[in-house]
Amino acid sequence: MKPLSVQALERVGKNWSVGKGTREAKLQTIKRFCQFAQKQFGLQRIENLKPGHVQAYAQSLHDQKLDSRTGANYMSHVRDLCQAIGKGGIVATDNAAYGFGGASRQNPMNVNCDKIAEIRLQLDAKAAAGDRVALMMSATAGMRDAFGLRQEEAMLSCRVVMRDGKPHLDVQGAKGGKPREVPVRNDKQVTALDKLAATAKALGNAQGRAIPPELSLNTAMNKESKEWNKMGGTRAAKANMHAQRHAYAQERLAEGATKAEVNRELGHGDHRSLGCYVPNE
Repeated sequence: MKPLSVQALERVGKNWSVGKGTREAKLQTIKRFCQFAQKQFGLQRIENLKPGHVQAYAQSLHDQKLDSRTGANYMSHVRDLCQAIGKGGIVATDNAAYGFGGASRQNPMNVNCDKIAEIRLQLDAKAAAGDRVALMMSATAGMRDAFGLRQEEAMLSCRVVMRDGKPHLDVQGAKGGKPREVPVRNDKQVTALDKLAATAKALGNAQGRAIPPELSLNTAMNKESKEWNKMGGTRAAKANMHAQRHAYAQERLAEGATKAEVNRELGHGDHRSLGCYVPNE
């Protein structure tokens, strides 16, 4: 008989409409849950899951002292599994039933723009001295600032297309592969694009991207993440790379953009709340 985790993952399948990170996190959580159920209860068939197995797993998460949001995410993935095997009724519909209530995603960041600016200055200095990773990071940081891109998007997006006579950045590497275009509206964006093109040329990237040809995308992203963190760009300092996305959303609303416009530029649905990026939204 197949291991319990294999049975579960076959039933759940892969949801290609979500980003790679989200998808893999869900699959890994389900795998851990199955390993727990098999070890603690000797469960052999995924169809034999019972409410007690779910409750015991929730308690194990509390024993690990996980924060409320992480615990809620884990239990949501278990709920997805139960629904996939036709036993949605064995798991509570509310994470609060397992002691993980109140895990809100409404967590806008008061971005430390001064720290981000300091990091970018350090990167510029290293790039001027010939550091190829710093050269890459300086260009991608400019793209995140100017267009509100995620890390992978800033690595891959370099093509400008015309729509109704106006330039738009063709965003690549988006979550779930969802296509989107962000209008090129100001000099800051033009400068970021110019710097990106110059960086790609200096690094020898024939695709026009800021990634040194000797590095794979994953290696480049890992190097960037580690170096940015090393330079003080942490979430605790409110200066991690994703903070630039928060700053972009806040700046756009301050400029008078509508919530729907900002959501589209960020790659979200028109009606999604911006409360995770902007206070009181």
